[in-house]
Amino acid sequence: MALTEYVYPGATHTRFEHSLGVMDVAGRIFDALARTKGELLEDRFRTVAQIADAPLEKGRQLVRLAALLHDVGHCCFSHAAEEVIQQGADHEQLTWHVLETDALLGGELDRLFFPGAGKMTAQIIAGSKKNLPPQLQVLKDIVSGQIDADRTDYLLRDSHHCGVDYGRFDYRRMIECLTLREDPDGTGGLEIAIQRDGIHTFEALILARYQMNTQVYYHRLRRIYDLYLKEYFRAKGSADFDTPEKVLTHTDVTMMANIVADADKKGETYQPWAERIRDRRHHREVYATGEDVGASEIKKVTAVFSRVQAEFKDADCQFDIATVEIHKLLLPDDRDDMGLVPFWLINRDRTATLFGDRSRILRHVPRWFRVARIYADLPPGEKAKRLEIAAKCASYVKG
Repeated sequence: MALTEYVYPGATHTRFEHSLGVMDVAGRIFDALARTKGELLEDRFRTVAQIADAPLEKGRQLVRLAALLHDVGHCCFSHAAEEVIQQGADHEQLTWHVLETDALLGGELDRLFFPGAGKMTAQIIAGSKKNLPPQLQVLKDIVSGQIDADRTDYLLRDSHHCGVDYGRFDYRRMIECLTLREDPDGTGGLEIAIQRDGIHTFEALILARYQMNTQVYYHRLRRIYDLYLKEYFRAKGSADFDTPEKVLTHTDVTMMANIVADADKKGETYQPWAERIRDRRHHREVYATGEDVGASEIKKVTAVFSRVQAEFKDADCQFDIATVEIHKLLLPDDRDDMGLVPFWLINRDRTATLFGDRSRILRHVPRWFRVARIYADLPPGEKAKRLEIAAKCASYVKG
């Protein structure tokens, strides 16, 4: 949640809590599928040599391990600082390193569970179809698919701690309605699908994801503090994060202590960003596009920002484009399926229908949330100046 607590004071929960929650939800999903499709799961898992002796037991161990450790490679302040600290990599690559390295968690997992457990856990978390046995793809989908344990937990947990209702949905009912469908590509894989009775619970998850992204994760103030974090770490340089071990050493707590101390180091390039974070002295939004802005409007607003920045030099204007994918489910009007996922609804007669063909709600939820914002450094009392800049932004966009 990075600095979301600056907007929603209750958002002080940790990734540790979330990881335990994902493990619990993943176990519930596995158990629900095993109750109705246990023989099918056992048949597929038995063909994987490392777990052939106890296919269901070890399959359950693997999915719970993957859920527990899926974020172990995250740096401090979550996604906000990831692109700067991890320099083009992401937390999944570091997670893979941690789980495959004997001196980190790889050897410990192999010792506690079974030989190869560390590598297989890494494959489930961060592997692709090239290096993950197709029989185990279903475990990856349980942890991080279109209807998975990760987003189920963080939507419910974050909405609870933020004190909002956006992220809530009937996840217990949704889990009970999950089922399996044999992958038609002939590789022996299994796909997670949902029974017809569960259609509204999955629609509720999609709506929860849309609302939490628009109202919490990409809130205008949350975004400006994300920008400060990125600029702070960019100015600090890579010395504290140039090895995986160093990335793992730092937490939000240790780095916030550094930020507080750095806020007093006048003359350092990182000092102004640290001071803004410490003192909560943030820029204020003066213009924002709609929530599903297209590429042409983004280009226009980018040009508007340049004009406003030149005209109001004393306002220290900042520009931000917030983009997140809400879902990538295949819909009836899609002209191609590049990068899209067919998710199946199982009817009472056991025939399968594309979820996108049946769900009217899904057709009206934007696939992407994308908003461009212009900020200005104006104290709360300078409302007239703020309105002047906002009016200029609006007129430039229209013009």
